[in-house]
Amino acid sequence: MFNRYPIPVLGPRPAVRDAAVRFQRSYRFGARDFFRLYQDEPLDLTIAFPDGPRPRARVMLHTDIGATPPGEWAEHEFATEDKRRFSLRLPMPRCGLYRFRIKYSLDDGAHWQWDRVPHSFVLVDPPSLRTVRLYTLIPSASGTVSDWIALLPGIAAMGFDALHLLPVTRMGASQSPYSAADLFALDDRYRDPADPRDGLSQFEAFAEACRAHGLRLCLDLVLNHVGIDSDMATLAPDWIVPDDGEPDGLKRTGCWHMQEWIRWADLAAINYDHSNPRTRRQIWDYMKQYALFWANCAAATGGMVRFDNLHSSHPGFIAELSAAVREQFPDIIILGEYFTDQLTLERTVPEWGINVVLGNTWENPFGPQLRHYIEYLHTVSDKLWHLCPITTHDTLAPAQLFGSERSCLPRYAICALYTTGQTGLVQGVEAGIRERVPFIGPPHRLDLLKTGSDFRPFIGRINALIAEYSVLRRGGNLAFVDGGHDAILAAYRRPAQPDEQGFLLLANLDTSNPQTVTIDLRPHDVALPLVLTDLLTGQSETQSSLVFQVSVESCGVKIYRMAERSVNS
Repeated sequence: MFNRYPIPVLGPRPAVRDAAVRFQRSYRFGARDFFRLYQDEPLDLTIAFPDGPRPRARVMLHTDIGATPPGEWAEHEFATEDKRRFSLRLPMPRCGLYRFRIKYSLDDGAHWQWDRVPHSFVLVDPPSLRTVRLYTLIPSASGTVSDWIALLPGIAAMGFDALHLLPVTRMGASQSPYSAADLFALDDRYRDPADPRDGLSQFEAFAEACRAHGLRLCLDLVLNHVGIDSDMATLAPDWIVPDDGEPDGLKRTGCWHMQEWIRWADLAAINYDHSNPRTRRQIWDYMKQYALFWANCAAATGGMVRFDNLHSSHPGFIAELSAAVREQFPDIIILGEYFTDQLTLERTVPEWGINVVLGNTWENPFGPQLRHYIEYLHTVSDKLWHLCPITTHDTLAPAQLFGSERSCLPRYAICALYTTGQTGLVQGVEAGIRERVPFIGPPHRLDLLKTGSDFRPFIGRINALIAEYSVLRRGGNLAFVDGGHDAILAAYRRPAQPDEQGFLLLANLDTSNPQTVTIDLRPHDVALPLVLTDLLTGQSETQSSLVFQVSVESCGVKIYRMAERSVNS
């Protein structure tokens, strides 16, 4: 006889809530509308009952912030201010993504009800992210570890506070740093033969030298692939995605460029979706150990890890890896190199705990394009923080992209001073190299003394300004005041504090001609007379009108600190 499975009884279960209660909240809610804080900033929340006093009301925060052990939930009660307004200030003990939601009682705790809205999400970032002035060192063009150490004083003297090093793991036959043969060994070409220590010991000494020079180390983590002749592909071919179309049966990776798929013949795709759960776990654990191995060196300098080609990575693995990195190294910065749409970024940045994403300013070579992109960066800066270098090691040099080696001057000023304090450049740009420095192939030495240009003083001054003035490190405080000029980008950076001053920034992208632009400050809260002090020349001038003209030389930059007073006051 057929035995019917029992049917559960569902009786009336009305929601326990007061339909008349309304809130005014000081915070956003919902996963898509997450917000961000630095770890040294408290979470300040206020709740108000707009319908009138609630003399017996209490408000409680239910959250995983500060919970012990991590991942559990805790409750914190709001302070009563005036029977209708309640406030809470909560310190952020660790970096990471946190959730919270309030519950309230109108009868002094006898009965509690949940707020109807979803949880709020806050991404807590390391304070060191406030400025990232990142210098990219090309290892294959810079000799051995000992040679790298000798370069550090000059890099620090330019005002950089972080050093990005391309992968230094042992390479395969293609001699690409992104085609690793051994994920846990320093390539032999970088070991100094005059130093008796092994390669990894020499590299650890390099990390210590970075820290001594105030440079945080940013290490590249290549997570999607290994060399086709790597230890993994040789010893564990089952860990590679199979491909019957390849002679060796191992799938190659690649990328899309200009609607064309480029196959990378030297790279084998790691099989994060292996059908055997045990094998899949072995792959994930092995790659996590690789990431943690090198993240340990970066964390020792207060530094960063860079997730290479993140848009092509396995989402589930990245989520697990990011959590593991954050658990082991709470204060490390995670930089994501991925190019995707804004909605995907807004979903994955908090989910994966990505602190900063790579901004592609080089893809906007003309003034109107670059202006629009900078405006976009500020529009999304409450959620998405971008590191904006002039170029990357993958792109062409500024001279190739923009027509002149001097183009790096206005471009760096824009990337550094018009954004939110995270910027950088690639080795050789400071000396006006004409062509991109190769990073694949046999070792070669980059001799910067032969270029004939020296932009180091200018770069150092720009970096010093980012470090000195917090108004240049905020998002949402920039307005272009150049009337849409084709060559000059002129922007006003608004101060937020009474003791701050605003900035008027101008950069001429024209590599051949001086340009003149009409500045219009009328839409902004600027008083007259206005004193403008150029921080590059030290000269001051007074404007008696909010509409005036400024001329800027070819590839020139003007950085005006603004003071609303007469020149003699």
